[in-house]
Amino acid sequence: MNNDQHQARVQGEQDAEQDVTKILWIVVGFFITLIGLIIAYIYQPSPPATRMVDKSSEYTMFYTEAYKNKCRSIQLTYTAIGFAVSAGIGILIFIAGMAMIGSMSNNFPY
Repeated sequence: MNNDQHQARVQGEQDAEQDVTKILWIVVGFFITLIGLIIAYIYQPSPPATRMVDKSSEYTMFYTEAYKNKCRSIQLTYTAIGFAVSAGIGILIFIAGMAMIGSMSNNFPY
């Protein structure tokens, strides 16, 4: 990999890090759960074309590949965080519900 290719990858990853709205993907994971993870995996935003003006086709190819891969990685990570929080809350609610049912059955002697 030459310096131009390396620079394109580094710049693509840095731009993806700035462009992805992380809170959005946490919300997607929290509310849409497993389907949100699938969406995060499938959806790959393209970088703005203005960033590749006056760049070689090789630079554009490496930049775009790095950008899309980094976006997918970030999206999956933050969607998984939202899903984990949602699942954790769901488990706590289930445990609390079972505890309430258990305490109610103890109040009724048979």
